[in-house]
Amino acid sequence: MASVREFAQKINEEEKRLDILINNAGASDLIKRSAPARIVNVSSVNHKQGVVDFSHYRGENLSYSMDTVYNHTKLHNILFTNELARRIQGTGVTANSVHPGFVKTEVMRYYNLLTRMAVSIVAFFFFKSSEEGAVSTIYCAVSEEVDGITGKYFDSDCSLTLASATARDAALAKKDWEFCEKLTGLLETKDK
Repeated sequence: MASVREFAQKINEEEKRLDILINNAGASDLIKRSAPARIVNVSSVNHKQGVVDFSHYRGENLSYSMDTVYNHTKLHNILFTNELARRIQGTGVTANSVHPGFVKTEVMRYYNLLTRMAVSIVAFFFFKSSEEGAVSTIYCAVSEEVDGITGKYFDSDCSLTLASATARDAALAKKDWEFCEKLTGLLETKDK
């Protein structure tokens, strides 16, 4: 975590503005000074299959299935974003989550050969290119239609949509945030 702290300090010292932050909250002081500004965290519709199990943070009850880990992670992305949006409310900075769609990426390299072959066939016909997958993220980062919207989840077609009930659980988002603060030792600091 030292490198994260070092990077955030360097950005805060060397840059005057940070107008858009995509999934890197280490520069939060700078982005607050740059308001109006936006934070966009990339998640996935797969968050709906994710669960929150705090024993995972202690290395217990872990799954080694790529799909399961991915789904849990994408749920935590949204919980983080929603709690971040709550904590920065009134600063002129917004935070939203976005699903880029099913995009052709290298993530499949971790799957077995049979799965890779099957998904490759489906991906060829139905998955988006990286450029197409970036559209919803860019939309959330720069579109005037998103001005002032915070703590929300956008689908791959750039529409505002409801995340799962678990992802929208404010008490769970707060607990998840606080648990991560304790684990990382990166406690929230007040603005100087």
